[in-house]
Amino acid sequence: MINKVTAALGALVLAIVLVLVIKPDNSGMSTVKSYPATVCPANLSDSTSTSVLPSSKILVRQIPSKKNTLVKAKTTLFLSSNPLLVEGNSETSINITRSKFSSLATVVCSISSGDQWFVGGSGAVTSRSSLAIINSGLSTSVVDLIVYSLTSVSSIISVRISKNSSKRIYLDTLAPGENSVVIHAITRSGRVTTFLYDQRQRGLVALGEDYVSEGAVPATRVVIPAISNIGRTGRTNRSTKQTLRILAPGKISANIRAKLVSTDGTFAPLELDDIYIKAGKVKDITFKPVLNSRNFSLVLTSDRPIVAAVKSSGVFNGGNEFTWSTSGHELKDVTIFFGGLQPDVVFQGKDFEVDVQWTDKNQKVYSTTVRSSNGEDLATWRPESEVFSARFSTVNGRVYGGAIFKEKIGISHLPLVAGAQLESSAVPSSDSKVITRE
Repeated sequence: MINKVTAALGALVLAIVLVLVIKPDNSGMSTVKSYPATVCPANLSDSTSTSVLPSSKILVRQIPSKKNTLVKAKTTLFLSSNPLLVEGNSETSINITRSKFSSLATVVCSISSGDQWFVGGSGAVTSRSSLAIINSGLSTSVVDLIVYSLTSVSSIISVRISKNSSKRIYLDTLAPGENSVVIHAITRSGRVTTFLYDQRQRGLVALGEDYVSEGAVPATRVVIPAISNIGRTGRTNRSTKQTLRILAPGKISANIRAKLVSTDGTFAPLELDDIYIKAGKVKDITFKPVLNSRNFSLVLTSDRPIVAAVKSSGVFNGGNEFTWSTSGHELKDVTIFFGGLQPDVVFQGKDFEVDVQWTDKNQKVYSTTVRSSNGEDLATWRPESEVFSARFSTVNGRVYGGAIFKEKIGISHLPLVAGAQLESSAVPSSDSKVITRE
């Protein structure tokens, strides 16, 4: 009898708890939020490729692999010649490539949103540029590529990638002989991430290399927040060549105005004043701003949606080198692992504050607040030593950020953007209506 009473009381308590936790008018669904796994690219050059991970305990898997299980990385600096799948987490890993040809290349390890724009690269004779399409999922994926050039736009090129594998496609096969290209990659099915590696070489002479980071989607206002204006010595370099690549991907031509923003002031460069571009045709414009600033930003406004990037090229440590500065996304709270690089960070916006907290190579933690001042639309942060990781946060809107890295071997650009966004998924849940008494 006592056991029956105890059981009845237990059932009553359980019913009350379920009624309190689950609303009677609930649809029977609840949501679970999590970060998706990200992918770091393979070694795409004759070089050393390192993926910088948040922790040695984070779970990873190389692609391809015989087993689908993830294992502990056991290091924060993961050396691999293959693409690397990194378990979902709130922090952003990057890949660092140091070439034996005295070049530096960096890119954010990410998961594709399904719609990627790459403004950069070449299919000309000197190009060894390539697309790396990585399928980290367990089913075959399909990616559609649309290639824009100075003269035309290609028909859709559909690429199938087997599960748990990657495919590398050289740009001289997608746009043979075309010096200036823009690529639109659309994932039709599967879990895919695409990277563009731009590498130039004339005979045995290296002409530089860098990743072309994914840029923002077409818009009538485009911000390229961090463009390098420095030479190997760290001083401003008048010999640095700046090339703006721009495209209006629709069917209507575009009229564009450019505004250069630096600590020297804000003005419209003569070469970039009143730009007109034909619909669907890539246009390259060379300009040489006379600035004392180490870095600067470029803001483009257009009457039609456009995509754009700037290639900065010059001589570094006696060799040719370049970097692609891509259009930015609005800065959100993000933690990025730099792996010992020393970033030169540029923020662009109006009346903004950005809180920065970083950890150096000795695991000492520092913090500062970067502010725009005196009506300027630009502010910079340049730590005195190497940085292992840094967190950037702001409550202001329309703030953009990018980092420039300069070493003796070369120079590279990295956007301040998270590799993955928090995702929500619906899961079935119990409803109080199903609770009955027998």
